[in-house]
Amino acid sequence: MGNAQIASFHFSTTGVDSPFDAWRSLLNVLFDSLPPKASPAREFEANLKVYHFDTFLLCRSVAVGGRYRRTKERLATDDLDHIVISCLLRGGIALPSPAARRLRAGDVAVLDLSAPTAFAMSAADGMHLIMPRTLLPAAMAPVQPMTGRILAQDSAMAIFIRGILEALSEAALRLSPGEVIALGSSVPDLLASCLGPAGEPPSVGARGDLGRRLRRHIEENLHRSDLTPSRLTHDLRVSRSQLYRQFESSGGVEAYIRRRRLRRCLLTLCDSRHADRRIGDIAYEMGFSDEAHFSRLFRRAFGVSPRGARAAVRQDGIDLGGLFRPSADGASFGDWLTALDTN
Repeated sequence: MGNAQIASFHFSTTGVDSPFDAWRSLLNVLFDSLPPKASPAREFEANLKVYHFDTFLLCRSVAVGGRYRRTKERLATDDLDHIVISCLLRGGIALPSPAARRLRAGDVAVLDLSAPTAFAMSAADGMHLIMPRTLLPAAMAPVQPMTGRILAQDSAMAIFIRGILEALSEAALRLSPGEVIALGSSVPDLLASCLGPAGEPPSVGARGDLGRRLRRHIEENLHRSDLTPSRLTHDLRVSRSQLYRQFESSGGVEAYIRRRRLRRCLLTLCDSRHADRRIGDIAYEMGFSDEAHFSRLFRRAFGVSPRGARAAVRQDGIDLGGLFRPSADGASFGDWLTALDTN
């Protein structure tokens, strides 16, 4: 990890005895990987740089090649529910489905990690922004798995999105903690505006994975004071046993809702765009009925008071990253990815 205000992670196969095996191990959290057909695995070269923007990851990868896939069998046991927005800078990426196509330098691809996918790279250099599905509106990231989308290099939105990723990469090491948090809050909305709706609306019978439907519904209704297990079973027409089963690993549905509300409040408090708002108003807007109780829950969750979090973000040199991600000590790319937006 570097000494800059933004946390970063760097991996390189340089000097590694089994370079492709090391690369495959790194990416195992995302893909099943096979070496390039054209060259021996021992001659493989790749590197990855990752910046943590608290709500999303910005990655820059360079690899001589390789074949990568997410199968239906893997998805059945994989908890990742993220959207990847990628821009190819140099080299080639071949997509076999839904229609065979080769990405050109400058093309922007949108990949849904909850859908099966496969692609092959050849001397590819690219930038990738990875964010949880729930950060994007349902029109752009519906609960139903999406097929990949490609924006042609010369289209207006591809040019704009490419500029956003390049600007984030160039500015990353110069950002203050407050600026990192502000961008973490605003960039997903900006990208959603650029990408627009995902395409054809889902069929009438399409309902999507229950867990994704529940998380989407919760995220869109955090402000409601009646967001309770009973309300969820009624709104989504599921049984209590189905509901509780979906949140067993999260400590229960009520604990999950409370964490999501607290995190939304944290993001708002640390965002300079909301610097003039009362803390109590932010808490009430997120479904908390008592400001003192909210403050106690907030301190218990983040180790700092709401007022302290707001004050700290204004001070240069104060690292608030620990509030949003696993500790940098010993953290890996996989740790960052799986914990993204789940606290």
